[in-house]
Amino acid sequence: MLIDAHCHINSLSGETQKNILNNSSGYIFIDISVDLNSSLESISLSCSYDFVYTSLGFHPLGGRQFSSDTINKYRDFLLDNKKIVAIGEVGLDYKAALSYQQQRSILEKFISLSKEFDLPLMLHNRWHNDEIFSILDKYFTDYSKVIFHCFSQDINFLKHIIEKKGNVSFSLNILRRKNKLDEALKYIPLDNLLLETDSPYMKIYGEYSIPFDIIKVYNYTAHIRNISLDELKNTVYSNAKRIFSF
Repeated sequence: MLIDAHCHINSLSGETQKNILNNSSGYIFIDISVDLNSSLESISLSCSYDFVYTSLGFHPLGGRQFSSDTINKYRDFLLDNKKIVAIGEVGLDYKAALSYQQQRSILEKFISLSKEFDLPLMLHNRWHNDEIFSILDKYFTDYSKVIFHCFSQDINFLKHIIEKKGNVSFSLNILRRKNKLDEALKYIPLDNLLLETDSPYMKIYGEYSIPFDIIKVYNYTAHIRNISLDELKNTVYSNAKRIFSF
């Protein structure tokens, strides 16, 4: 079983989405929403397909669409749908139009929502420093319910996550063969590891990705860790079942 712990099937074009949904034997997808409309689409997909689960998110780049009623609508979604397995992606992004304080305020509302429903938090963190840790530490004694998606920081950042029992998801960007990502991939304990594509937004070799590209992430990770593909599959599947409570 191959787990793509972070993809955006709800954002794929019609034919591409149809191809994924009709040929997904042996896969499980965590479909990530980024706003109200994609949340509705993701919920519909997860209710229609056994192998699709929803993570209910609101991306910081779209923060201007956030309103006082957004959390109430998401709470209603959570009460009505059992295929929602996480909150996110939510987080911080230095490219966002909103200020740091505005982004933090929205993030904290979603953190509270994740704790209210006892769901893991799928975290987007593209910020200049370690500020995200001070926010998380306000709400969590450890990071066992937090997933740092599309990891791109250095090993010191990773070590802090591991010390706090956090979960880290590596994406297709590992194929760019940056030394710091190889180092992090070698260091992370297997029990803290998830793998993802972040499709279609994560490009590989200049082309948009699809969730089926997850096999490339598995193959490269197995090579870097010097373990069999079957062992890696079993490990990531076990981790995903624990984190997302399939």
